[in-house]
Amino acid sequence: MSDREQGQAAGWRIDAGDAPGVLVLAGEIDFSVTPAARERLLQLTEKYTGDLVLDMADLTYIDSSGLALLLEARKLLQEHGRSVRIRSIAPQVRKLLQLTQLGEMFGLSDEA
Repeated sequence: MSDREQGQAAGWRIDAGDAPGVLVLAGEIDFSVTPAARERLLQLTEKYTGDLVLDMADLTYIDSSGLALLLEARKLLQEHGRSVRIRSIAPQVRKLLQLTQLGEMFGLSDEA
């Protein structure tokens, strides 16, 4: 079973989006799936050479380990002169990023 199939079976997925450098995060990313999600995310970030855009409109849940994964990806990209931003986000995930004050790091405004 591929990483993608394992993710879908576990209730999450990270896939290439509708344009180069766009990644779609969907489902639920928590401590039980973070190692596999990390592997998949890093695999896809290496595929592109420019900045990344995260589409998280279908991400219904993310816990602290998932947030740590996003921060790790941001740090790795910054070390190579690249950036990452979020272009769309589910309301409940937006609220979490606002509460943790991490949204601004990914280009989110305070507006809903």
